[in-house]
Amino acid sequence: MRRDFQEPARCRPDLVIGRDELVTTARERLTSGGSVLLHGPAGIGKSTVLRALAAENSFQAGTVLRCSATESESHLPFLALADLFGLVLDRIADKLPGAQRTALESALTGRGESTLQRDGLALRLAVLSALRALAADGPVLVVADDFQWLDSASAELLGFAARRLGDTPVRMLCAVRTEAQEYDRYLRACPPDTLAVRLGALTRAQVSTLLDHRGYTGLPRSTVRDIHRTSGGNPLFALELGRALAREPHPPRPGEPLPVPTSLRALVLSRLDLLSDEARRTLLGGQRRRPPTPALLHAAGRDNAEAECAQAAELGLLATEPEAPAVRFAHPLISAALYAEAPAHERRAAHAALSTAASDPIERARHLALATIGTDPDVAASLADAAALARDRGAPSVAASLGLLAARHTPADGRPAPDERRLQAAEDAITAGEVDLARDIAREVLTRATVPAERVRAWMVVIEAAGQALGDVDAVFPQALADAGDDPRLLALVHYQLAWRALVVEGDFAEARQEAAHAAELAARAGDRRTELMALSFQASTETLMGHPNAPATVKRALQEPQDPHV
Repeated sequence: MRRDFQEPARCRPDLVIGRDELVTTARERLTSGGSVLLHGPAGIGKSTVLRALAAENSFQAGTVLRCSATESESHLPFLALADLFGLVLDRIADKLPGAQRTALESALTGRGESTLQRDGLALRLAVLSALRALAADGPVLVVADDFQWLDSASAELLGFAARRLGDTPVRMLCAVRTEAQEYDRYLRACPPDTLAVRLGALTRAQVSTLLDHRGYTGLPRSTVRDIHRTSGGNPLFALELGRALAREPHPPRPGEPLPVPTSLRALVLSRLDLLSDEARRTLLGGQRRRPPTPALLHAAGRDNAEAECAQAAELGLLATEPEAPAVRFAHPLISAALYAEAPAHERRAAHAALSTAASDPIERARHLALATIGTDPDVAASLADAAALARDRGAPSVAASLGLLAARHTPADGRPAPDERRLQAAEDAITAGEVDLARDIAREVLTRATVPAERVRAWMVVIEAAGQALGDVDAVFPQALADAGDDPRLLALVHYQLAWRALVVEGDFAEARQEAAHAAELAARAGDRRTELMALSFQASTETLMGHPNAPATVKRALQEPQDPHV
């Protein structure tokens, strides 16, 4: 993980990622002369999309009027109006009737006592006339960001004009912060044909692309997954989490929530501060892969779970789903901020309680690990068993995470050794497609491993992590052969990978067949039936494609008992 982050020169913070469909829809509406209202929660990327659309459409507009309101200035009357018309007033002043010009100049400059109550009709007509006057010289584009902070006077005047523009070539492009679908009232300040476009969460792949673009490259796939889950797909939250990780000297332990920077904690701390201490401790019980039920929280010792969860729901911290009794946070960031703010001993206490209350053995083992400090052979064994269960359930990513926790809690002289468990976790990561995590684990093991079997196993992970790019790890094969020595079982593993290299990199079927046959022979000599079967299967496939006369005999050998269910 990078620790020296600097935003690269090639980076464009306004580049729109993951919004192709909605940008196309909005572009088509603007191009046809319509207006667009972008809406969605804080940090979802409304301003980025607005800037991109404004840049595209500015070339087609004769005049572009802009305003960007802020909460701290929303009480100042006519401020947005001044931002929009302040620089063009001289162009249109002589085209306005006297009473309208006087009212508008008074509102924009602050001179005089213009108010909506006193000059309401004159001001409303002045804004309408001003837009029509500008449109007479060419299309007008009104760009308004953070529409929710527009002062009420400016919003009223814009709405009055927008509803009466008719065929006048004036388009509005606005962005407003909303929760759920609460955007209807903002449409009243826009033309009747305005298209409301909601920005939703980014997918995991889109978050990964965004992080790469902004310089947070090389993050393990599992970390990107955690960033996506914690951010809820919100691009601003994802970038802030990426920045916090880049500054961390050590990544979080497997299974732990990501570090939440102060910039994001502030978004939810004001509501968390209204919770009682006991309610906070109850919500800590929600730090699970699957949302807990009140019954589980009761079993974990939280006697007033219902009342405390009801308090949290009233504050908007929990989602209320009458038909689903599970305790769900309204946003994953709330859960992460709550965890980050809790003292370490309270976190451990919550995990300890859940380790006995949870019914699922994988959940129990995970909480037991996070409640334990230092090494503990019993905890390590429980985690290893849970990893095996996750593997059998077809969840290799979970198995890898649990395996790393097992290694962390295994004493240095434990059996299996810590690095054996790390290598098993790396192999699970390979199966899960998390090749960067697997490669990092294997490289770490190689820095200290001296036992040939561990070293060769680690080299195999490095080779597997290369995927089809086996030519990139050519230097690994001589080292793996040297570590294997004259051990036929270890040599069989290396020659099996050499068979793949010959086929994928060189395209040499004859060499690939020869390496596979050698690997099968070595594995048979060592009594390693699994590797023998893999090598025979590879050899048989290659011979069949070559039209080699030995193919039927090799297939027959590969089908002989004993078989291995994992091959």
